[in-house]
Amino acid sequence: MKKQNILKLSVLNSHHYLDWNNRPNPFKVYANLSSIALPSDFPKPSMNAIDAINGDIYGKEKSPGLKLHADEVIESKHHYRPMRLTDLSSILFFTCGVTRQLKFDSGTFYMRAASATGALYPIEVYLVCNNFPDDKLDAGVYHFNPGEFSLVPIRSGDYRKILSSYAGNDVEILKSPLSLIFTSNSWRNSWKYQSRSYRHWFWDLGVIIANLLAVIKSMGLETRLKMGFVDDQVNNLLGLQTHSEASLLIASIHSSAFPNMNKSERDSDGNFSPQYKTTLEPLSHETYPLSSKQTFYPDIWKAYDASKLINNREVISWSKVQSIKTTKKNREKSNVRKLYDLRKDLFNNDSMDGNTLDIGKVILKRGSSRRFSNLSISRSVFSTVLLNASYLDGKIPLDYKRDSSGLIEFYVLVNSVEGLPSGGYYLDKHAAILEFLKEKPTDNYSGHLCLDQSLFANASAVIFLMADLKMVLEILGNRGYRAAQLEAGIIAGKMYLLSYACGIGASGSTFYDNEVNTFFSHSGLRMETMIAIGIGVPAYKSKPGSILPVRLSRKQMIGNVSISNNF
Repeated sequence: MKKQNILKLSVLNSHHYLDWNNRPNPFKVYANLSSIALPSDFPKPSMNAIDAINGDIYGKEKSPGLKLHADEVIESKHHYRPMRLTDLSSILFFTCGVTRQLKFDSGTFYMRAASATGALYPIEVYLVCNNFPDDKLDAGVYHFNPGEFSLVPIRSGDYRKILSSYAGNDVEILKSPLSLIFTSNSWRNSWKYQSRSYRHWFWDLGVIIANLLAVIKSMGLETRLKMGFVDDQVNNLLGLQTHSEASLLIASIHSSAFPNMNKSERDSDGNFSPQYKTTLEPLSHETYPLSSKQTFYPDIWKAYDASKLINNREVISWSKVQSIKTTKKNREKSNVRKLYDLRKDLFNNDSMDGNTLDIGKVILKRGSSRRFSNLSISRSVFSTVLLNASYLDGKIPLDYKRDSSGLIEFYVLVNSVEGLPSGGYYLDKHAAILEFLKEKPTDNYSGHLCLDQSLFANASAVIFLMADLKMVLEILGNRGYRAAQLEAGIIAGKMYLLSYACGIGASGSTFYDNEVNTFFSHSGLRMETMIAIGIGVPAYKSKPGSILPVRLSRKQMIGNVSISNNF
C-alpha cells in the first residue's frame, strides 16, 4: 500500500451530506437460505471485568469465568472441554449481538454489544467449524445474523483444513473446533464517512475483538488473531462480492488444551495434501441490497488491494515477524518538565461498584457517551483505564508478533483529572510513567482536535492512539497499516470496557490528522494518529442493554428493499 493514499484522506474540506432515506441496512440477509436459530439459554461471562480485560497488572488470582442460568460456575482451568452450541451463542452475543433497541424519528436503531462508528455496523461475522459434540450444529461455513440471532449455512462440511491452507497451513486453525472470520461491508460505513471509512473498518473490528478477548478469557478459552491469510481465497470461501465486502481477520478459538487428534493430524507439519489447496467453486447466494443505491469509493479498494497477501509464501513471511521494536523516545532529563507514576494510583478492585464487576454486565452497560459533564475523574480511574489498556500492549494475540510488543503509542490531552495539570502528555507504557509535554493552546483544544465537537471538549481526557507508520510499513509492509489501525481499535475497545467498568463513560472520534500529529510531535518523532478516545463523566444516566431484547423477522431486517442478485 502506498502510504500517501491513506494519509491524504481528510475531513477538513468535506462537503458530504447524508441521504437518510438511503441509509444502509445494518443486517446482511440471504434471500433463499434457511437459518438455524441459536439458543437463548447461553451462559453469561462472569469474570471480574478488569481481570477479563487484563488481570495480570494486579497479579491476583483470577475469578471464576462463566456462569450458567442455574448459577453453576465453570472455572477457567487448563483442560480440554468440547465447545457447545450454547458456548458459541454466548461468544457471538457478547461480542456483536443486539443489546438495545432505540427508536427515533429517523427510524429504529439496533445497538450491539460493541460500538461502531456512526452506529452503522459494517463488520460481519462468519464461522468455520467442526461438528459440535451435542450434534446440534453440523460442520460447515456459516454466516452469523445478529438481528435474527441465527446462523445461516453457506457451505456444508468441514472446511478447517481448507481455511488452514489459506493461512499458511496454520495448525491452530486446523485443530481448533471453531474459527471466526470477520469481514467489512464497505458501503455500510462509506455511506457516511466516504473514503476515510477504510480506517473505520479496523476501528469497528477492534472494539469487537476487545469484547471477544474478554469473553474468551472469562470462558477459559484461548484464541489467536490471524491477519495473515490469502485474501482472495478466504473471500471466495465466504462468497464475498469483490470490492463490496472483504475479509479482515481470522480468530481461531479453542480450549487451553487441544483435543486428541488422529495420527495424521498430530504429526502434520503443515504440509497438507494438494486436495486441500484446490480452488473452491464460487458461491452465488442471493442477498438483499443494503440500500436502493450505493456509491463506490475507489480509494478504499486501492488501499485494500495494495495490502493483500497473494500466496502462502507471503503469508508465511508475514507470520515470521517475531518482535516489533517500537520507536522509543530519548528522554533528556534537562528537558523533562514533569513525570507522573501512574502505577501507584491503580484503582482498587475491591472498591468498585458491585454492579460493574462482571464482564458480562459491563458489556451490557457499555454504550458510547453522547455528552460529558465536564466533571473531573479521579487519578485512580484515569490510571486504571490507561494502564490496563496499555500494559503489555493489552496482551493482544496477533499473529505477526510473538511477544508483548506493539505498534501503538499513547498520547493524552488532560482536561480535568484530579492531581494532574491540564495539557498534553506522553505515556511511557513500559514504565507506566506519564510525561507532561506541553500546555493546551486553548481550553477547548481537545474538542477542536476532534472535529470541533463539544463532546470531546467536555471529556475529562482524550487519548490519541498513535503509531510511527514509517517504521510500521518498513517492518510489516503494506499490510502494516491494517495492523496499526486494528491494534488501535482493540485498545480503544479495551478503554471502552474499562471506562464503564470504572463507572465512567467513553466515546471514540475521528480528528484533524495534521493538527493532532503536529501538537504531539516531540524529540524529533513524527507519529500518525490512528484513533481518539474521550473518557469522562457522562452528563446523563443511560439504561443498560439486555439479553436478546429483540429477534427480528426477515421482513423487519430487509425493510422496503427489493431482492437483487449481487453476484
